[in-house]
Amino acid sequence: MIDRTAIVGLVFLVAGLAGRATGMEFMQHPNASSMPAVTAILATGEIEEGDVERLFEFLSQAEIRSNIAIYLASPGGSLYEGMRLGTVFKERRIKTVVEGDQVCASACALAFLGGRDKEGRPWRSSSSNSLLGFHAFSWAGTTPADADTTQMVVSDVLAYGQLVDAPLELLILNFSTPSHTMYWLNQDEICSLGIKLWDVLGDRFIC
Repeated sequence: MIDRTAIVGLVFLVAGLAGRATGMEFMQHPNASSMPAVTAILATGEIEEGDVERLFEFLSQAEIRSNIAIYLASPGGSLYEGMRLGTVFKERRIKTVVEGDQVCASACALAFLGGRDKEGRPWRSSSSNSLLGFHAFSWAGTTPADADTTQMVVSDVLAYGQLVDAPLELLILNFSTPSHTMYWLNQDEICSLGIKLWDVLGDRFIC
């Protein structure tokens, strides 16, 4: 069983170290050789401005096969860069995966929603022992945002959700969960939201 209390503490500890981060690191997935038809990318670390450019640079040097999949492991980071990454995933038809024992939360979870197969259909996959978490956006520093700015950001997130065909239920969860906590999707919710779920013990997709 996943210890969600321990994991959420780790997520916010890592997120609190954002000032030390240098953005996501993109590399060939260690198991890429076992996936001959897939350009398998491992993306780890805090999401920061400039990650889209770093991803494009990686792709420009990678061998592009018939499918592209990005394996996400991140506690979150920049809201807008996460949405830009998700837009790239949609436009470049990149599948998104949160594999076993990994966490994808906050801005990473929004980026995850952009996943697409090579035909352009939504393709997002989580695992039975991974964590996918959503919550409302937060602001750097201690000064609260004014109402107009808050409404603008909410509008931007909703527009992004529409762009990537995000289930409305996920957007509701995103805005209704306070920024200081995290809503972790359970397996039934993952399946009901049209996200593929890989059963690690059974070695198969169960939805």
